[in-house]
Amino acid sequence: MKDYKTLTREKVDVEPGAARYMGETHMMEDWSDKMIDLVLNGPTLNGFKKDELRAMLRQTYAALKQYEQIGPMASPYMNDPSAIVARAFAELYPGIDYHAQFVPDLCDESGNRAFGLTIFPDDGSAPIVCISAEAPISAAPELLAHELAHVATPEDKDHGEAWQTAEKAIGDKYDELLNSMIPDGDPGVLVPHEVGDGGLLLMPTRAHIPDPQRDDWKPATCPICGAECWETEIHRQALAAEPGLRAVCTDCGLRGAAGVGLVDTSSKKEEKDHE
Repeated sequence: MKDYKTLTREKVDVEPGAARYMGETHMMEDWSDKMIDLVLNGPTLNGFKKDELRAMLRQTYAALKQYEQIGPMASPYMNDPSAIVARAFAELYPGIDYHAQFVPDLCDESGNRAFGLTIFPDDGSAPIVCISAEAPISAAPELLAHELAHVATPEDKDHGEAWQTAEKAIGDKYDELLNSMIPDGDPGVLVPHEVGDGGLLLMPTRAHIPDPQRDDWKPATCPICGAECWETEIHRQALAAEPGLRAVCTDCGLRGAAGVGLVDTSSKKEEKDHE
């Protein structure tokens, strides 16, 4: 469902090693405004070296392809996580088209509130990825990666091995791209969680991942809504190191981050048992 035309080509990339066949050139960022203006708008290109023009074209092409992999609108944020997820997917699964959109009051087929879902049209056109407009911005990239894994594995509708492999691949590529964007020694704008900060620790639900096929995943129950969940070894280590953390299901965690009031059913059950 691509509603825009790209200038770059899917099968053509700028190969870094190809530069060795060119002579000494100045990178375009070192060119003066006057030089660039002459190349773009001057009456002739006489006097410009072919290698310099080729270097300019290579730099422009490489930068343009990164923008076009994101979509028709480049993100205004220099560290937009969702844009990085989109780029990771494009690099892993070139040629797979989809359309993504934020949807207010998103619900699934049963009318239940949903934070993300993917629609595969009956006519075989590109799948439509829907992300809840009520989901916190911090959850949007993970939700997008989750749904894009469905786009990559339309045959796996139950979060099986193929879907899990795709989601992990997207996550790993995301980390690779993000790390390449952060200079050495620069912690970036993200503030790491420290022991004592407290907060909610999200557990995957059995509804989303019925059979994780991992030995360290143990059955658990969300203390908020009672949903069946999975507790991993990482969860147990985090909870042991920081008693202030609270493990809840993914849906309740997203509602809490969005500022939606949460009712602790386990507490109410305990109160009833003591009456």
